[in-house]
Amino acid sequence: MNFLQRTPFFRFLLFLAAGIVLFQFVRLPAVAIAGIASVAGIGLITDFFLIKKDIHYRFRWIFGFATFLILLAAGYTSSLIFEKQHVFNELNDRKIYEVELRSAPVEKERSFMSKVRLIRKYESGKEKVCSGNAIIYLQKDSAASELIIGDRLLIEAEFQRPDGVQNPGGFDYANYLKRQGINATAYIPAEKWRKNGENIHFNLLRLADRSRNLLLNIYRKFGINGDEFAVLAALTLGYTDALQPDLLKSYSATGATHILSVSGLHVGIVYAVIFFLLGFLSKTRSGRIIRAVIVSLFIWMYAFLTGLSPAVMRAALMITFVAAGTCSDKKSQTVNTVLISAFLLLLLNPNLLFNIGFQLSYSAVLSIVFFQPKISKLLFVKNSFLKKVWDLTAVSIAAQIGTAPFALYYFQQFPNYFLLTNYVAIPISTVIIYLAMALLFLSKVPLLSSAIAYALKWTTWFMNFLIEKIQDIPGSISIIPLNVIQLILCFVVIFSFSAYFINRKFAPLMAGLASILLILGIYNYQKYSSLTSSKLIVFSDNRVPVINFTDGTDNYVYTTDSVQAVKTASSYWKSNLLSKPTYLNDNEWFKDGFVSFGNMRILILKDDFLKFKVAPKPLDVDYLIISNKLKPKMEQILNCIHPEHVIVDKSISAWYANHIREVCLARQINYYSVAEKGAFISHLER
Repeated sequence: MNFLQRTPFFRFLLFLAAGIVLFQFVRLPAVAIAGIASVAGIGLITDFFLIKKDIHYRFRWIFGFATFLILLAAGYTSSLIFEKQHVFNELNDRKIYEVELRSAPVEKERSFMSKVRLIRKYESGKEKVCSGNAIIYLQKDSAASELIIGDRLLIEAEFQRPDGVQNPGGFDYANYLKRQGINATAYIPAEKWRKNGENIHFNLLRLADRSRNLLLNIYRKFGINGDEFAVLAALTLGYTDALQPDLLKSYSATGATHILSVSGLHVGIVYAVIFFLLGFLSKTRSGRIIRAVIVSLFIWMYAFLTGLSPAVMRAALMITFVAAGTCSDKKSQTVNTVLISAFLLLLLNPNLLFNIGFQLSYSAVLSIVFFQPKISKLLFVKNSFLKKVWDLTAVSIAAQIGTAPFALYYFQQFPNYFLLTNYVAIPISTVIIYLAMALLFLSKVPLLSSAIAYALKWTTWFMNFLIEKIQDIPGSISIIPLNVIQLILCFVVIFSFSAYFINRKFAPLMAGLASILLILGIYNYQKYSSLTSSKLIVFSDNRVPVINFTDGTDNYVYTTDSVQAVKTASSYWKSNLLSKPTYLNDNEWFKDGFVSFGNMRILILKDDFLKFKVAPKPLDVDYLIISNKLKPKMEQILNCIHPEHVIVDKSISAWYANHIREVCLARQINYYSVAEKGAFISHLER
């Protein structure tokens, strides 16, 4: 029996996913979907009436084709239904709304962010029911910090569509929210909202959030704070709000980010502990059923205590199916079991297919299940301790095979010391989870609880210390950007080589080698394009100016905040294989905002030094870039400068941007607004 026969849900999942992807790129009329369903129905009926074995065998493809069409239509239709259920009609119109919080407020730099559901609106003295999901940003104050899931607020707001892709290689925030059923955002000043009660009906998410807060307070009670609290809260309870950027950077650079998100690893540890403790029930079928039920209850109880985050629920559902598979006398087909859970999740929410966590978690699990036994057999280790080390190595390598393409596509970097990180992080994090479970259960026991808390705090500190030291080793990461074509080709390589090692046929080997050549060819083309181009890029950032000059792989940046510039532009730098940025001060071609780059003359207006000045003859420049939140009077500037193009970055307020536009229109000067059109990119002559 081959792989496809043993895992029928592989094809089912593939067909369903094809329908979901089709919806993202092609919008079919209803009659086309009805036609596909009709053809599928005719195919199934025809297959049913093919009674003779020889004829049925000859036309067995009819059933497969009909199944493909049904699942394709199911994926497409479920995506269409999801989109129509989450239409948002309350855009660009300031009103009073009553909303209910669907998530606990998350503290940001200058606000608290929360997902909300619209309940009703008030206009012209009348109350009207409305619907839709949105994200609100409440001005930071003590009242906003005390809100919880289920609270209802009265807000005065003007909802707007979130920004799409604003920068080259940037993140499509609008599409990201849309796939979660959210199509609007709004900022609410402190005086424009008030609490208006709470949902009195039972709310499981609110109860889960309150339960998690009680457990977090146990950590705080025992003096666990700072980075130790942040990592412990993320590791055990899925609370990531306390993680600082520097700490996240260390875990990301070493390949330990998975430690900080409660998902398959953490749920798997709980599963393994309970499964081991109930091992005595494995002798009979009824005992195995009882064990599976008890294990599943513990798994979902843990998911509840972590706040029922989507990642945890995915892992819990996956492992619930695995536990159910252990009830059978037959050897469980784990891959098929995992695929069933993915199939059901996509039926409920088709947009999960595009969720990074969904992709990473399922690719990791499937890769471990498929590759780990094969890697483990490559080396026979007799010593029990070394055997455990080798098993951990096999698991780490297997997980990287499945997740590396996604990690390179989304983050453009590969942690070179991932094995060393896993030798450190997985054993220590396992100890941390056991200690945390002991502390939470024994927190009322004097002395013992204090001793456990002390051990827990310093064990967490030790893990952070080792992660930071691994990050400091030279060459801890490699920058390897992948585009979507290279991503697909990487998985072709993985599948092709896997097929070759299973059946030793020539075709999959050639497909894998050809895919590698294509990946390298695309990479070399990107490198050549970078080496032979010069660009001026004004990035979209509403806080600081980020103005980029590239010459080949040389990378020069003008900004007032290098940390913010990295957040805004690093994805572009990595994907275009540029060198580390050189931040501009005065040099031979850049002085006081005047730039002579290539054959272009550019002025970056970064302060009001032209205010009240007049020149006998305006200075001709190719580009005038207005940035740094200035409020200029264009008539005064144009007395000194005569630009061919005026570029206004996103830090300039809408009122001043409109004023600049009107002046440019009157004087027939080309005008470009970064806030309206996204980053400005100009290819310069070398």
